[in-house]
Amino acid sequence: MKLKPALTYSEQIQKLNKDHNLKIDNEEFAEEILAKVNYYRLSGYGIGLKKSNNKEHYKDNITIEHLFQLYCFDSQLKNNLIRTNEQIEIELRTQIAYHLSLKYGSDALLNEKNFIHKTNSNGRTIYSIIKDSLEKEITRQRNKPFVKHHIKKYNGKFPIWVSVELMSFGNLSSLFSILQDDDQKAIANYYKTDAKYLKNWILCLVEVRNICAHFTRLYNMPLKENPKLYKENMKFKKKQNKLFPILLIMKRMLNSNSQWDSLLKDIEHTFSKYDYCFNLSFMGFPKNWKEIL
Repeated sequence: MKLKPALTYSEQIQKLNKDHNLKIDNEEFAEEILAKVNYYRLSGYGIGLKKSNNKEHYKDNITIEHLFQLYCFDSQLKNNLIRTNEQIEIELRTQIAYHLSLKYGSDALLNEKNFIHKTNSNGRTIYSIIKDSLEKEITRQRNKPFVKHHIKKYNGKFPIWVSVELMSFGNLSSLFSILQDDDQKAIANYYKTDAKYLKNWILCLVEVRNICAHFTRLYNMPLKENPKLYKENMKFKKKQNKLFPILLIMKRMLNSNSQWDSLLKDIEHTFSKYDYCFNLSFMGFPKNWKEIL
């Protein structure tokens, strides 16, 4: 099957209007929008706004400005989340490094026996994958002062508290998954939860972090990872692949602290600014979301 031909902005506008029933009153402004946001990316915000009897046609009176405002809303919401996600990620790095260094020593990561034997679908150990990835990251960042320092002074050996700062969040998640049961339990205790919950929550936060960092759509996007919820939140189980349950686990991990309060204020401000264009249910939010969060 041949790829679709490239279209000029004017042709894109005609296609959106004639073929998809998208209302466009100001073609000049529509061109400005399409110059800022790729036609393909912008179309993703139209999911849920099509006619039930014709999935190619937008509902009457849906405008290109509406899609653009959804894009802006999504962008601001991701900015709100990534700051808080960063704080959770850094705290988790700290807790893993703190526990492992005190129990096994500063060279904890250099001894494979400190971790459980676990392999991927190709038979490679998760430990070796983490180590290889870390070596590549050290090479990539070799000109940074702290990396140079450890290469020169310690012959390329890095203590665990430095290694975790060089790992991606995904690799940090993998590292947690191969910790001994007692080590997982000790770190989970810090968050006042069980290891099985924390392991799942980390995976969920890695997915959201990657969506935010790589500028992909979060609004009305089904998530791959379903967060484990406590009994009091089981009513939201059917919405587990939406954003709202992610906020429930962020609240637990932050223990409703000042960082959490700051995030709530940011979200309220974002929702207030764009209250005319988005749908709460598309993100799994109940009507009384403020009261719950």
